[in-house]
Amino acid sequence: MATINTTNFSDFVANMEIKFRMAFDEFPKVASQLYEVEGTNLLTGDESSLDGYTVAKTKREGEDFAYLDINQGYRKAWTVYEIGGMTKITWKMRVGNKYREMDQRINNLGRSTAKRMEWDLTHRFTFGTATTYTNLDGESISITVGDSLQLFYSAHTVTGSSTTFRNIVANNPLLSKGGIEAAEKLFATQMIDSNGELINEVPDTLITTNDPTTVNIALEYLKSTSAPDGAVSGIYNVLGNKYKLISLPFLSTTAAGAYDSTKASYWMLANLKGTDAVCKVLEYPTFIPPTENDGKEFETMDWKFATHAALALMILRANWVVFSKGDGS
Repeated sequence: MATINTTNFSDFVANMEIKFRMAFDEFPKVASQLYEVEGTNLLTGDESSLDGYTVAKTKREGEDFAYLDINQGYRKAWTVYEIGGMTKITWKMRVGNKYREMDQRINNLGRSTAKRMEWDLTHRFTFGTATTYTNLDGESISITVGDSLQLFYSAHTVTGSSTTFRNIVANNPLLSKGGIEAAEKLFATQMIDSNGELINEVPDTLITTNDPTTVNIALEYLKSTSAPDGAVSGIYNVLGNKYKLISLPFLSTTAAGAYDSTKASYWMLANLKGTDAVCKVLEYPTFIPPTENDGKEFETMDWKFATHAALALMILRANWVVFSKGDGS
């Protein structure tokens, strides 16, 4: 391509949009697997659960059916927020045919949007033992679930019963056979609906950080045919292929994306078929080019390119995921 000017500007923009989309699409989007991702045309709203029907009652001959009790679950409000950023293509880049540098700028614009979304989706779990966290913009973000408690807690409440449930493993064990079984026991004995009745939440996914030691422990338990810690060789590995493994690359980070070694051993057991984490998208990441006439700054002759997205995050219930810090605390 010759010097970029108003004649070939539209072709250049079309090419840059393709590069932006490719960079965004190629960035690993791991955390979205934990969410129900859906579009919205609203700026704000709320969600509620309706899972509190009691079990069926006996119907005696000639008598009416019994009315089943139902309790409305907690409601959780959500509000769309915006993310975005911009870069510029200078006059010297355009007339000097510096396509490599221009490509890098547009590619990084796409990666930046993807990374910010990955951080935000992940940090709801990273800071799940707290009710708020301060994001990289310095804003205090509320991350409570429907009962106004932190995501991971020892006494979650429900609307129609005084019974509580816990979804944080006692003593925060390191990832191990015993730790996984302790998490499984919480699923089997603790998870209740709005009436306080046990529900059948069956975990299907083991979630870890990307810490090599933690990931390798998970792989040993999920991929070995014999029990990795069996006292006698040849013992069947009951955890083999039992769970899907997801390693979140930003789970053990600070809100600003720096590595945090104190979180390296975090792990979770989850039923992703019953996830109650929701990501509502008002605008999917969009590439915003300048126009031929108005896009060029008079003072600098720069062309500015931007990216924009708008989304809302919410976790309504906590009975589909169990957590351990993995530090024995």
